[in-house]
Amino acid sequence: MRILSIGRPLAHPSIDNHSIFNAPAVSDYEAVVLDPGGILETVQQAVDGSAEFRTFGDEPVVNGATTPTSISIAEVLRRRRDEVVRCLERGGVVAVFLYPQATLPDVIGFTGADRYWLLPAPAGLAWAPPLIRWGEGAVVATSDHGHAFSRFLDAAAGEVLYRAVFDEAAAGFAGYGKTFARSGGGDPAAVEFAVLGGTVVFLPTPRRRGDNAHALGTAIEEALRDQLGRADASEGAPYWLDQEAVPGLDDLALKAQIAREVADRAGEQARAAEREAAELARMRDVLWREGRHSLVPAAVRCFELLGFRVWPGEELVLRCDEGQLLLEVEGSSGTVGMAPHYRLRARLDAALAEGRVERGLVVVNGERTTAPAYRTAAYLDALRVASEASRYAILTAPELFRASMAAFGGAAPEALASMRRRLLETDGVVALGAE
Repeated sequence: MRILSIGRPLAHPSIDNHSIFNAPAVSDYEAVVLDPGGILETVQQAVDGSAEFRTFGDEPVVNGATTPTSISIAEVLRRRRDEVVRCLERGGVVAVFLYPQATLPDVIGFTGADRYWLLPAPAGLAWAPPLIRWGEGAVVATSDHGHAFSRFLDAAAGEVLYRAVFDEAAAGFAGYGKTFARSGGGDPAAVEFAVLGGTVVFLPTPRRRGDNAHALGTAIEEALRDQLGRADASEGAPYWLDQEAVPGLDDLALKAQIAREVADRAGEQARAAEREAAELARMRDVLWREGRHSLVPAAVRCFELLGFRVWPGEELVLRCDEGQLLLEVEGSSGTVGMAPHYRLRARLDAALAEGRVERGLVVVNGERTTAPAYRTAAYLDALRVASEASRYAILTAPELFRASMAAFGGAAPEALASMRRRLLETDGVVALGAE
């Protein structure tokens, strides 16, 4: 089992140490260690030019637009979050050293992201105050000695200088968090969360990166193996063991090896098919999901197929060669009301106050539990009237899905450009005309 560590060097033969830029795909690993403090420092160095970085594929990293000879910091950071999501969806374990929330440096095309941008959270939680709050101390006591990572806490004894703790009174913590170590004052300092299909384990942070790297690396490797249910493979059998003959053992070992190779190939094919199926299913989710954490990712994937680029952050913006759109989405089991209008209107007015005239788009997924062909009142007519008066576009989720399917099926670039122009130029409900 290989382990990927990003932002903090850990000494162990099974651990691959990399920066956020030169690491291989996070989704290729089932066990990952993240040090948000080290990652933030690396991003800062890349932004201010105090150090040069290249990707695992040896592309230069620049704080600007991606070109044929370089890749933007923003694109690398967006890819990393997708990779962490896929790792967790496959049941992976991500160990994270805990820090208080902070904002990433000013990365062009990636404004508004915070220290935990790459780490998804359980529904209704965010890795920010009030859940994570600032705190410093050097006393951490294990409260669950049966936890796999209790051995890390033993190895880090005397080296810990924790920077943050969790507030167990925060909404949602009791439903998702499992505390296994506390600060001297009793606050949760080491907590496990179930996220997607995997596990995120927050750990108190050692004083300095590089200190006691061998002991910490060994403890983390053992903890991750234990968490994933992997047997100890760090020590091979002694050289003389093969000299002790057991009749039929060699033949059976050969048969077992051949069977494992066949099974491994089948497993790889199955995982590849599952990843492709999950990607396709995410597009279809636009037809029935609701809420920022469910409908937005599905809508974003559809818009990417149409040729839009999506900037992360609290406010969604669609960009393409023809222009840009401020995006709002709203889903409901009933009829979508005026809420997305008010949100978008406030954003448009704020832009106008700054001297910018922006266009907007609202994606509505009303009657989301009804088959698209039978939806009769997906949104209030008042929303349509408001969009025409305020000069922004409305797009229904089924219309977006049909357009994305046309793009996925190989629609001509001219047809996709025409769809983008309709979204940028239409006041009111948009019909993209995709079949």
